Amino acid sequence: MEHRDPLKRLSQRGKLTARLACAVLGALFFGSSANGQANLSGYREVSKQRLLLRITAQYLHTVSQGQIDMDSAILIPSKLYKLSPFLAYNEGYSNGERSTGTILLDAGKVSEAIMELAKSKGETRLRLLVELATHFLFKPGNAPIDLKEAAKYINEALSGSSSVAVKWQIEIMSLKGELLQQSGQSEESRNVFREVIRITEQLNDKSAQGRALLKAGGALHYGDPERLADFEKALDVFRVLGNKEKVIETISQIIIENFAAKRYDNAERLSTDIIQREKEIGFHCQQYSFDALSYINNRKGQLTKSLEYSNQSLEAIHSGIDSAFIGYFYCRRGAVLERLLKNQEAMLWFDKALNAQSDQLKLYWFRAMAGKVELLISFNRPLEAIKILKTYPKRYVISTYFEQMHYAYLQGLTYDKLHNFKLAETNYQQFLIMAKAFPIEYVHDELPLALYQITTFYRERRNTKKARELLEQARGFTTAEDLQGLGLYYQQLFKIDSTEKRYFQAVTDLQKAHTYFDSAFSDDQVKKARELLVKYETEKKDKNIKLLNSQKQMAQIRAREANRTINIVLGGLALLATIVALLIKLYFNKQGVNLKLEANRKELDQKNTFLEKVNSDKDKLLKEKEWLLKEVHHRVKNNLQMVTSLLYSQAVYLEDGAAKLAVNDSLRRMQAMSLIHQKLYQDQNTSFIAIKDYINDLVRYLHDSLDAGNNIVFKQQIEELLLDVSQAIPLGLIVTESIVNALKYAFLNEQEGLVKIVLLEDGPGRLQLKISDNGVGLPADFDALEHNSLGLDLMQGLANQLNGELDIKTDNGVHITLKFKMLTN
Repeated sequence: MEHRDPLKRLSQRGKLTARLACAVLGALFFGSSANGQANLSGYREVSKQRLLLRITAQYLHTVSQGQIDMDSAILIPSKLYKLSPFLAYNEGYSNGERSTGTILLDAGKVSEAIMELAKSKGETRLRLLVELATHFLFKPGNAPIDLKEAAKYINEALSGSSSVAVKWQIEIMSLKGELLQQSGQSEESRNVFREVIRITEQLNDKSAQGRALLKAGGALHYGDPERLADFEKALDVFRVLGNKEKVIETISQIIIENFAAKRYDNAERLSTDIIQREKEIGFHCQQYSFDALSYINNRKGQLTKSLEYSNQSLEAIHSGIDSAFIGYFYCRRGAVLERLLKNQEAMLWFDKALNAQSDQLKLYWFRAMAGKVELLISFNRPLEAIKILKTYPKRYVISTYFEQMHYAYLQGLTYDKLHNFKLAETNYQQFLIMAKAFPIEYVHDELPLALYQITTFYRERRNTKKARELLEQARGFTTAEDLQGLGLYYQQLFKIDSTEKRYFQAVTDLQKAHTYFDSAFSDDQVKKARELLVKYETEKKDKNIKLLNSQKQMAQIRAREANRTINIVLGGLALLATIVALLIKLYFNKQGVNLKLEANRKELDQKNTFLEKVNSDKDKLLKEKEWLLKEVHHRVKNNLQMVTSLLYSQAVYLEDGAAKLAVNDSLRRMQAMSLIHQKLYQDQNTSFIAIKDYINDLVRYLHDSLDAGNNIVFKQQIEELLLDVSQAIPLGLIVTESIVNALKYAFLNEQEGLVKIVLLEDGPGRLQLKISDNGVGLPADFDALEHNSLGLDLMQGLANQLNGELDIKTDNGVHITLKFKMLTN
């Protein structure tokens, strides 16, 4: 019974809305939720069954960003747990026992339920009218024909309610208030609910009053002050009554309201309170509360806590039915790992989410697909991304407004990476148009991150005005706690200011970006996250081992008992004396063996104590050494960045072209070294560099810094290997010099060109680097050994430092080859 105005606004704009999703879900779930089958919820108490339906539905409604309305969301857990959806609505007049009307309506036999009206009288007839009204009023969507049918049964019930108990008048008036709200008559709806609350107060019926306040608040729009006030009043009532289940349900509504208003600290505090209350009443479905805490801390930038709560949400799943929504939790874990720059691990969890799909619950495939596509783009694998974008929508239906909007963005992102900028802009524009109509209360991380990416697109097209406009839109959705988002904002601002030649402001922007990124991805946070991942996997293995040991022990016990019975039957009294003698002998033998074992144990304990002390001292020294190395690399990186910023500022004032060119060349060389130190302090390994990622980042930087545009294409074939830092630095500088020379001299008059970078093994323990271009090449009489050039001299010196062989040839372009022996770890 949640407010539907945001979705109506989308419908009025002629968009594909959540209503279509509701219709799809209704076809899947409505009319077959119970069918008389056994309750699979694990709860015998009706109050906990109702709480399960409401909590699960609120979770689905919230994580879908309102694209699954509450009526559809109620039907999904009803189907899973074999519970009647009427349990979510009939608390005021039913103790959970199914009536003739609910049995027929749960089975989809609506016409037979209507026929029962002619046979019913008095309160039985009134109840059936209320149930029919409930059936049509809370069907997915706001179809006029359903609202018309609901109004017919509500009016008929009102006409016959004057002579029956007041509880029926309260229920019927509450249905009328919801009908008016769904019909767009918000003020009239509010007046009806006020009257219902007044009646319950006069009767001093606290239970009815609490339910009326919950319904009244739920009918209001997110952010309406009266909505939160109604929920808080309801909470006070249920606390006085000691109704623990309703207290939990009401607090969950208040959490959603605080989250929509970006009051994350309040939402976190209340979520922690809910978990404790759920434990107290034995409500084991706590995965939703832990997942909410994971998401709240993700929004606050507390990524380590977010990962810890993600672990707890997965541990809270106790049954196969509970795991029906496990894909949501897998997606959450993937999103947290992605923000922690653990992209490979994140990809594994998105794949797990896609593999967890079932034919009945196609609810979260799009989020998993979107996460995988964005990671493939970050891995520079756009062809795989476009294949997924074409394949999955054929398997599953893109049914919601959010999915259609974000699908346009994913296509734009992929075509952007494929350099099909016309199609990229078409899809980006479709996304931006739809984003304007998307309800602000349902905006989570996806929209601002998409706006940051589209900002990059327009900045690279030199449309800085459009880029700045989109950047400020994204900033409006970025909270003060989102350190990564703020880092992205200032990084984009630095690039826009640089493009517009506002160099002093650009330097300030860059410093702020580094400050926020360093805070978001601190060594301590990354280390704690890594420890949590190890802890989760270890505990999972320990549980499996305990289960296997338990099964093994049971088998051993059964075998021992069987052997004992056989020995008693076969031995008999005739062997009793012999057994006693043997036992005595065994006793003395065992005593002697025990004395020897005790001596050996003491000796082993002494040795173990000594070895533990040695290992502890060694581990402490290793940790201190690792910390010192990381700190050195961090400071070297920061110092190089500061020098780079100073040189960048100095270059602005240089008028001599040769001097400015020399300073810019020095900037690029320093950035090549800075990248290495940055990766060393971010990574666990402080001595070796993942050379493929490093060269990829270096090439991207050189391409951007030289403003090469889209005329020059880079093709890379890099071996996946770790290279000692003492070799990575000179190798990076050689790559820098080679690419800079190619971009500056190989292609004249903005001609199109190709630069190939190949680093492969050249026999056991040896590597060969080859950088080639198809440009104008060197002069015919050019001799690299005789030519006086700082760049060539530097390359030759760096090759000697690697104990390698450097060869420069010209043949339809320049071909630079370096062969050297790789140091091993």
